Amino acid sequence: MYKQISMETTIHINTDNLSADIIDGIKKMFPHKTVEITIQQADETEYILSDPEYTQDLMERIEEYNTKQKTITEKADELI
Repeated sequence: MYKQISMETTIHINTDNLSADIIDGIKKMFPHKTVEITIQQADETEYILSDPEYTQDLMERIEEYNTKQKTITEKADELI
């Protein structure tokens, strides 16, 4: 019996970082294949919440902010 193995990958990238290297990488991942490419704006909430540890930290910070127990002073890029 022949079973076809399908491979799927999702790339999250800022459009500022798009380059010809991305296309070359896709060609290497799927040599001599027909691929389907869908472009859509990413749901950043889903991506952020995919990490349970980061989600817990984020929820605690939101709760601290809502209860005014602590002022959050970190910038977004310092949280990652």
